[in-house]
Amino acid sequence: MLSGHKLSRISIVIIVCLYLFFPSGLSSTDGWFSAASIKYCGEIFHPHHLLYNPLGIIFTWLPSRAGIDILSSMKVLNALFAFLVLIVIQQILFKYNISEKQIVLICCLTGFSFSIIRYSTENETYVVPLFFALLASLNWANFLKEKKNKSAFYAGLCASVAVLFHQTYIFWWIGLMAAIIIEKERRAALLYFLVSMTGPVVYLSVILSTVGNSWNNIMNFILGAFRGGATLGISLQGLYLSFINLIRSFIQIHGYMYNMIKDNILFAVPGIVSMIFVILAFLKFPKKIDTKISQKFSRAHILILVLQLVFAILSFGNAEFMVMIPVLVFILLPFYTCNNDKFLMRLAIALAIWNISYGLLPLHYKSQAPEQILCKSAMENKNIIIIASDDQLLKSMLYYETGNNNIKNIMKSPASLNLKGGNQAILEAVIDSALSKEILIVTNCLDKEAISRQSIIEGNQNRTFFSKYKTSIIRSWKQSAGTRSVYQIEKKP
Repeated sequence: MLSGHKLSRISIVIIVCLYLFFPSGLSSTDGWFSAASIKYCGEIFHPHHLLYNPLGIIFTWLPSRAGIDILSSMKVLNALFAFLVLIVIQQILFKYNISEKQIVLICCLTGFSFSIIRYSTENETYVVPLFFALLASLNWANFLKEKKNKSAFYAGLCASVAVLFHQTYIFWWIGLMAAIIIEKERRAALLYFLVSMTGPVVYLSVILSTVGNSWNNIMNFILGAFRGGATLGISLQGLYLSFINLIRSFIQIHGYMYNMIKDNILFAVPGIVSMIFVILAFLKFPKKIDTKISQKFSRAHILILVLQLVFAILSFGNAEFMVMIPVLVFILLPFYTCNNDKFLMRLAIALAIWNISYGLLPLHYKSQAPEQILCKSAMENKNIIIIASDDQLLKSMLYYETGNNNIKNIMKSPASLNLKGGNQAILEAVIDSALSKEILIVTNCLDKEAISRQSIIEGNQNRTFFSKYKTSIIRSWKQSAGTRSVYQIEKKP
């Protein structure tokens, strides 16, 4: 797989070194919880990403015994799988005799896309299944070239493994299945389907060994979050967030960028340079051609792209379900354009400058100091109530630090409570009761947030709720996202 083609391999290694040396300093709720589950062998099998934690347990076994932090080890795991993703992209394009220069540029465009940077530098579950999905596509390409049934078998196996690492990749499986059926290769389609049944067999084996054999338990496990209140649908807000997150799959767009430039005007320079290169790129916009490479391969992946995008939109613009979009777009470019070297090169430079300056580096140097202080307070002082902007994040961090997954004194913010159908009056009663008993109440949900998905959804609900109390800053931290503070809640005089 790695013979020849040194230039594209070198470019891939450089990109992956950036992931390894600049991991995200701002781990998500899922990132902390998954690391804690691996650390304490808690939730080993999660229904939506069944095999991710077991893989983590295996991968971190030796590093953890050498004293290496599990969360950090998992970020290394994702960076290494990002390396494999780029290698498979390279092999797919070589399969269709794409030039070495174009392959370098497409690997750079993919590797510097914000969604790939984001999930390759964090403990999230989206890069590992992408590798297996692309491996399925590579085997599908082999089948189209050689018509060997074993390639269809391997394509089905890899696609089903991708689904086991994350359920959203069912649409990748469907796309390849549809393509094989259209080919009218009955034996190959049967092999693809039969080997894909390993997925349901693995699911059923896990369910029977963990939650029992009742039909209700089986459906609860498979549906996971949907039984917990998650829904699909279309709304104006969802369409707006879908559009923003589609763009963010390619380039970082976030409110903290305004704060960076506001603090130091020099932070505008990378953006200006990037926009200049985008303009220069579109001056050399490639010509559209009727594909002469492989209509069968390209059409299958257009179907996959459409299915994945529609599902992301129905999930109210969930950015995590769009991680594969840039990969598919950039792989398909040489199938439908010609004379595109200058366009791709200038676009790759623009993408690299923008996403390193506004994505990779800011996220690496971001700190979760306020959350760490709140966690320390929760551990040291049992007579405290913490009202958190993200209560699940704090609980996951505490779970990781202590092994305790049943934290009682951390409560949802008023906005979060309202959005989840809770009653803010109950929270108000808890606060009033605690204040009458002189129990310390602190919160981190009064900051003016940089524009983000959360700030758009929540609006001013938290500040409105707490306006009836006296609030005073205990400690503040100046960060690229703006000043973040921890506040004490008291009765108004």
